[in-house]
Amino acid sequence: MKVGIVTYALNIGGVERVILNLYQGLLAHGYQPTIIEIMKKGEWSEKFQSMGLQVEQVLPSQWESKKKHAFRILNKLKEYRLLFLNDVQYAHSILGFLPPATRVFPIVHGDLESMLYNASFNISQIQNILCVNPILAERLTKEYAVPQGMIHVVPNCLDTENISQPSTLKTKEFVYLGRLNDFEKGVMDIPEIMKIVSENFPEVQLDIYGSGTHEEALRNKIRSFGLEGNISLKGELDPEKVHDTLSHYKYLIFPSKFESGALVLKEAMLNGLIPFAYRLPGQTDVIVTHGKNGFLAEPGNISEFADYILALYPNQELVKEISENAVDSIQKNFSLKVMMHAYQQIIDLALKSPDPQRSGRLEIEILEDFTNLPLILIRPFRKILRGLGLYK
Repeated sequence: MKVGIVTYALNIGGVERVILNLYQGLLAHGYQPTIIEIMKKGEWSEKFQSMGLQVEQVLPSQWESKKKHAFRILNKLKEYRLLFLNDVQYAHSILGFLPPATRVFPIVHGDLESMLYNASFNISQIQNILCVNPILAERLTKEYAVPQGMIHVVPNCLDTENISQPSTLKTKEFVYLGRLNDFEKGVMDIPEIMKIVSENFPEVQLDIYGSGTHEEALRNKIRSFGLEGNISLKGELDPEKVHDTLSHYKYLIFPSKFESGALVLKEAMLNGLIPFAYRLPGQTDVIVTHGKNGFLAEPGNISEFADYILALYPNQELVKEISENAVDSIQKNFSLKVMMHAYQQIIDLALKSPDPQRSGRLEIEILEDFTNLPLILIRPFRKILRGLGLYK
C-alpha cells in the first residue's frame, strides 16, 4: 500500500528524525512510503535520498498562483491510499478532492499555532489527528473543538532494535544536542548551569551540537562567564551520526522550556546518557522518572538543575545504575515497535471505517490572501495596497 508522508521541507531538526523513523517503520511493516516536500527542498532532502529513502518534491513556482500549486500537490497526493500530513497548509486545502478511499492523518509535532490550526482546519476530510504528547491533544480539544475520539496520542519512538548496546567506556561527559534557541530550548540557561558545576568541578566538559537564532548570544555568554575551556560549540550534527556521537557521552543537558516529542531526550537515554532536564508536565515527566532514570528540576530553577548534577557527578556507582535504567525505560516504552503497533491499529480502524464524503471544494481560507496571483506578485501587490490604505 502506497503511503505519502507530506512535509513542508526536510530541514534539519527533530521532526525530520521523526519522519525518518516513521518511514522506516512503515517500510518494515510492508508499506511503500514516500516523503513528499511541498514548499522547498530541505537541507536533509539529499541526505535522506542517499540513505535509500524515497523522496519527491512538488515545489512552488514563483510564476504560478497558490491555487495552481495546491492542485499540483493534489495530483501527486491522489496516488496514495494513506497520507500523513506534517504541518502542510497547501495539502489541507485540497483534501476535498481526494479519492474517498484515501485516509488522511495530520500529525501535530509541536505547540505551534500553525500546526494546531492546520491539523484541525479541514476536519471533515481527515480520519484522525495524531499528537506526540497529551498536552497537544488537550489543546486541540479545548481550543480547536476537535472531538476527543478523533485524536490519538502516539509518542515519537526510536528504532531500538538496530541500535547497538551503549558502551560502558564513555570517553566524554556532558552534551547538548538541538536547536540553539532560547524561547523553546532554553539554551541561554546552559552557561549559568555549567558555571555553578565548574566552580565545584573545574575539569567538567560540555559539547554543544546545533545551530540557531541564539548561537552568537550563547557564544558571547560562554565567553563572558569564562567557560571557553569547559564548553565547546560543535556545529550541526549529521542525522546518521546522532546515535554514534551520543554513545560517547555520559550526561545530557536538556533545559527545554517546551518539548513535543522530546526525541533527543529519548535518543540520549537509549544510548545510556543520564538526562538532566526541566520538569515539563506531559512532556519530559512522561519519559524521565526523577531519581531513577534521570533528573528533573523545576523550569527555570538553574541552581536546582546544577545541584542534581553536582550530587550525581562524583557518585559513579549511582551513575552506572541510572544509566542502565535510562536505556531500559526507552527500550520498553519508546521503541519503534511500540509506535508502529499504535500506528497499525489506527490505520486498521481507519481502513474499516466508512469513506468520508469529499467536499469537492478548495479551501482558500487556509491559503490566506491573493490565491489567484502569481507568487512573485503577492508581496509588491500587498505593498501597493498598504500604500493606498487598503491592506493591513
